[in-house]
Amino acid sequence: MATRAELEQTLTTMPDVDQATVVGEQSLIATVVSGSFSEQNEAQRQETVWSYLRRQLGSDALQNIEFIFTNTPEENAA
Repeated sequence: MATRAELEQTLTTMPDVDQATVVGEQSLIATVVSGSFSEQNEAQRQETVWSYLRRQLGSDALQNIEFIFTNTPEENAA
């Protein structure tokens, strides 16, 4: 399973990500902010992030990730 630090580091290296934060210890919740999300619907955003995480960390490491919020900078500021 991914640690909070591993997940945050991996998300911050994702292309076009402006900000990534992760909270929790055993169950992780992340927020990913990217301007590139403005051209995607929520399903596309989620697929983009989860596909990247699977490629970088492997499926087994993702078991303790409870949810990932995917926001544009404008949505994050609201």
